[in-house]
Parts: sequence; C-alpha cells; structure tokens
Amino acid sequence: MSDVKKTASRPVTVERLLRPQTRIDLMLELDNLTGQADIRSSMILDLPSDRVIVAQPNPPLGKYYLGLKLEASVVHYDIVTHEITRWGWTAPVIELDERYKLHHDEPPAQLVSVIVLGRPAQSSLSKSNVRQAYRLDPGRDSGITVAVTPELGPVKLLNFSAGGLMLNTPTPSPYTLGQELSFKLTFPDEAEVPVRRLAGEALVVRLELNPDGKAVSLGLKFQTLSPEAQWALPKILQHYMLEEQRHRHQDDDL
Repeated sequence: MSDVKKTASRPVTVERLLRPQTRIDLMLELDNLTGQADIRSSMILDLPSDRVIVAQPNPPLGKYYLGLKLEASVVHYDIVTHEITRWGWTAPVIELDERYKLHHDEPPAQLVSVIVLGRPAQSSLSKSNVRQAYRLDPGRDSGITVAVTPELGPVKLLNFSAGGLMLNTPTPSPYTLGQELSFKLTFPDEAEVPVRRLAGEALVVRLELNPDGKAVSLGLKFQTLSPEAQWALPKILQHYMLEEQRHRHQDDDL
C-alpha cells in the first residue's frame, strides 16, 4: 500500500483571496454607448478592517460611482490542484480618495489615488467563469506591442481580453467612434505562447478623455479573428493568467 498522502486544497476564504498586490476586476454598469459591460482591471493595495483599497484603474472611476455597487472579482489559483477559479461579490463604492496613504509604506509614505470598496463577507462570495472578466494588463516590461491600421497616430496597449483591446492615444484622438481598424498584437520570443502574432479586425466602441486631458482611452471590440487567432487567444490569456497567479502564490503554503 502506498504511503503517499493526497494533499487537500485549502478552502477558499476572503483572507486567502484578498491580499495586497492581487489583481481585481471591476464590472461597472452597462456602457450606454456599446450596450456591453464595462470591465476595468486594477490591483488591491491595502485591506484595512472592513474595506478593500483598490488603485484607480485606467480609465479611472469618477464621482458618479460613489454610493453605487459594482461587481468585483478576483482569480484564485490553487497550488495543490492547479485549478483556476474566479470569485466575486457585490462591492459598494464607499469613497474615492486621491491622496491615500499606504499603510505598509515606510516614511515618506506614498500618496496614491484609490477606490475604497466594501469588504465582502464570506457568505457573499460567489464562484463564476474564470474568463468572464479577465483582462490582461501587460505592464511596461511585458514586451507585448500593438499596431493598428490605418495608423493615424501613436497608440499604446493598456490591456486586452477575449473580446477586445484598450489603447491609449494622444489627444485630440485622430480615431472616431464606429471606425473599423485592423490590429496586430506581437508577443516577445521568450513568452510561452502558441503564436507570436495575433491579427484581426476591430471596431472603435469607446473614446474617453483621461483625467489629465493628455490622452484618450480607445476601446476596440474584436469584429473578426482568423481561425488561428480564435484558437490561440484563450491559450494566451490562460498563459499570462497562470504566470500572474503563480508569481503571487510562489511564497504561499510552503
């Protein structure tokens, strides 16, 4: 008889899900312009008592959302079973603070712009589709680049998902709502993804001026993708999601 014991995964609790530096997705009200859910990715910065302090996403939430309830969710990676699940809750927007002092910073403390959300009770957590709201925010050092045609002005990749891209472009934006663009995403050679390039056609569905007035957030909705791109895109998102979760949990449960 084998002496090997199976290791059971730990229960998913609020304390295990919500930690500083965890990615969080905020699903806002339906966008009246597109008729689709507006989902913005951010990061948990602090967890004082009954609140969740989240960095302002890009584009940021305005005062309109004060007092409203958002659907917040985080992705959990179980290092024992390797299962990836998404857990969400209805989160009231308690406060918007442009000069929040991070509790864990050493003097001089950093002041950041944040959203203050209500912390969920264990009973309010619900399990949902992993890919439901996942947007990949590649960061400056990811090596992922984007190009659009016609190239009417410079663009910078903010994030992308199974449904589209979010770009930044200088103001005034040379792009217009309803405009059709060809796009190409290029991934670095060192990334373990099935293809190096994703290409297709997309529609401009959002143009939103950033608070600093210096750039415009340009939302593109995928219209057509090649069969290869349709096959590869979920695998690419899964790869980066796994990498993110593994990095976050590499020091857990040792």
